[in-house]
Amino acid sequence: MRKGILSIIMLLLVFVFIGCDATSTTTTIANTNNSSSTTEEQRTLIVGMEAAYAPFNWTIDEQGAYENAVPLFGTNNFVDGYDVAIAKLIAEELDMELVIKAVEWEGLIPSLVVSEEIDLIIAGMSPTAERAETVAFTNEYYQSTHVVVLRSDSSYASATSINDFAGADVVAQISTIYDDLAQQLVGANHKNPLGDVPTIITALNQGTYDLTILELPVAQALVETNPNLTIIQFEEGNGFDVSYEDSAVSIALRQEETDLLQAINEILANLSVEQRETLMNEAMSRQP
Repeated sequence: MRKGILSIIMLLLVFVFIGCDATSTTTTIANTNNSSSTTEEQRTLIVGMEAAYAPFNWTIDEQGAYENAVPLFGTNNFVDGYDVAIAKLIAEELDMELVIKAVEWEGLIPSLVVSEEIDLIIAGMSPTAERAETVAFTNEYYQSTHVVVLRSDSSYASATSINDFAGADVVAQISTIYDDLAQQLVGANHKNPLGDVPTIITALNQGTYDLTILELPVAQALVETNPNLTIIQFEEGNGFDVSYEDSAVSIALRQEETDLLQAINEILANLSVEQRETLMNEAMSRQP
């Protein structure tokens, strides 16, 4: 009798081990499946941005009195801005949880295509041909106008054309259209680019350089908080020669993510120019 019971027990143990192994295999398959319904990570949309480029994106110490800010991953801070509003809209339409990571400008594309730490770049990025060799771009989510920013007391403050800056020291952000446009200022001294806009503005205020180039909403935000600075916006025919790809602002994603690209383009297609301007104006009204 004991021998029979032992045999039954041994047989049951075999079935238990087989069942455990099957469960383990199923879990492994689920964790490696590309379906967005299988893991928490795949239900999350991770967006990268500088979080230091108002009014497109900026960091704040606490959420404050409004509900627009989103927690900044890995910190106790929050992030807000036009890019954040667009990211929230896309995540809601895709029914995904939004996570925003702060990434330095030059690290954004590597974080997307090399380490794959982020899923999208929503950071005021222009869809240039050079970048499009590495990433895919959505249709535009904003259209930019490029302007000159300089001190109000500058001898160049009365300039009305790109031909009026002979001898000026111009600096722009590295790896941006701004640094390319700096070369269009006739007779200006094109200085080595700097890493981010706050550093550039500090240098302008200190008199290290005469001027920089930015897109209009960013310039307006900076002048609001730096009243000693002013903006020069050129009339048509007197300003920069800018292609569509350099004036457009688009979302970057991995080239193989064709379904996601189509889905985001459909979302953007339903967002009118008026709605986009409203979101930008609201972001500018909230910026610190």
